[in-house]
Amino acid sequence: MKTLRNFLKYHFGGSNSQVTYAQMRKDYIESKYDIVNKVCKVNGLLNPKYKIQESQGILGTLKNAEVSDICKHIQKDGYFIFPNLASKELVEDLKNFASHTPIHYLIPAEKSIAYSKESVKYAESKNLSNRYQIFNISDLKNNEVSLKLATDANFLHIANNYLGAKPILDLIVFWWSNSFKTLQVDETTKNLLKSGSAQMFHFDMDRLKFLKFFVYLTDVDTTTGPHVFVKGTHNKIPCYIHKDGRYTDEQVSEHDAKNIIEINGKAGSIIAVDTRGLHKGKELEQGERLIFQIEFANSLFGNPQMPIVPEKLDYKGNSTYFDTYKLFFKK
Repeated sequence: MKTLRNFLKYHFGGSNSQVTYAQMRKDYIESKYDIVNKVCKVNGLLNPKYKIQESQGILGTLKNAEVSDICKHIQKDGYFIFPNLASKELVEDLKNFASHTPIHYLIPAEKSIAYSKESVKYAESKNLSNRYQIFNISDLKNNEVSLKLATDANFLHIANNYLGAKPILDLIVFWWSNSFKTLQVDETTKNLLKSGSAQMFHFDMDRLKFLKFFVYLTDVDTTTGPHVFVKGTHNKIPCYIHKDGRYTDEQVSEHDAKNIIEINGKAGSIIAVDTRGLHKGKELEQGERLIFQIEFANSLFGNPQMPIVPEKLDYKGNSTYFDTYKLFFKK
């Protein structure tokens, strides 16, 4: 139970390290989530969830019973597809913002991958990579629509219930993906880029437990890079997974073909996913895809290099009021 001891030290004033993080990832794999799930229960006792009766946000008015049903679905399958779509105005605002805001792109670097030091505008530089990401959190903070999404009360309400602890918004990611048809790369470079852009099956294990909300800002079908998820693998790592890392389509399909699902949707589609489950972004055959993503974790214990900018959100007691402007960036 080294991860439990490490977590308790962290909770009572210690710090994350690469050693404790590596131990947590090891326990994920070797115990098939059992040890880490036990630590999550302890965290829930030390950091009990908010008492939220209802919330109002992008998904409308959500009462506890509705949120409970959503979380039961996520607990069973690992994901939930919301019937509501974000407004066309929100989608167009964020697409325009992402097209003209400085953005970094993924490039091969000495048998590995890294993001470019230089920034470009995606609208003018679509043939440099298969993934472009906004890294300057100040740009997101200063965009009213992205700030509104990041502090949406519905998302907080669902994460609070699912995680069983006060949720921490620890990650905001905003990125474009496009087809390799726009690039001139060999097979080795292509595979590096696929791995680096999460287009191979993998588990996320940066925190104890977390929930991600994705908003599709372009139409997504089977040819334009849907999120692909293996149902049920968020509860227990499958027996055929013996090590940390990336897995090919063939390796997963051989054992779990019946549980692989693609999540397609129109621009404005919203999904919640427990990405401790086996998943990937499907390689684009054509076109481009834009996604806005936020992640709530039950603790910042884990990866010492994350988040890029952790957030503190001020939730006011038991009311439904969630103050967008009470968002502070930790130094």
